Amino acid sequence: MNILEYRLTLHRRHCEERRRYLAELQSLAQGLRADGSRLRLEIEQAVAVGSPAAAQNLLQRHGKLARSLAAIEGQIVAAGDALAAADRELKRRELAAAQRADNAGMRRMSRRPVS
Repeated sequence: MNILEYRLTLHRRHCEERRRYLAELQSLAQGLRADGSRLRLEIEQAVAVGSPAAAQNLLQRHGKLARSLAAIEGQIVAAGDALAAADRELKRRELAAAQRADNAGMRRMSRRPVS
């Protein structure tokens, strides 16, 4: 493996790491949304039962969860942008490598004796 192939491999790995990170963030956000839904049901039950202290605690937890979800969603946007930039860079490098390989092939063909 030459240095150019090695660098392409590194860029591919970098993109894959960013994809995994984005998927982990999305999974975390999905879990937080599910927790938020569950918490809303608990709040409704606490209000229906007439337990304002319990409802107040649950509302505070729900607010904290909503702030966490907003932060995660911001990270998802940033991670998506970073992945898009890394993908563009990888495609650019792959195209350059393919052009180099084509140019090298053309030079070899032009050096062959004509029979």
